[in-house]
Amino acid sequence: MAHQEIYEVLFTESAGRDRDRLDPARRASLDKALEILARDPYTELSRPIGAGEQDREIRLTSQIVAEYMVSRGRLLLVVLRVFDDADILLPEG
Repeated sequence: MAHQEIYEVLFTESAGRDRDRLDPARRASLDKALEILARDPYTELSRPIGAGEQDREIRLTSQIVAEYMVSRGRLLLVVLRVFDDADILLPEG
């Protein structure tokens, strides 16, 4: 069986604060999504931002978007944007 590299997941202070503010259910979803992303940070669901391939953005859950950098076996979460359906002016449907 081939060895699959799992990237170490790190957070900037700002992204870590946003992570720590999540309610338990959203935190569990974020953690699960990050486990998946750590196995393939260049997944086709992510897209590069900027000039290189190492700066990326992905929608981790329906309510969390992450900007991250990939370098030397590490995945650094730079920005987490958390959306709350309770503050929508005009709900769809």
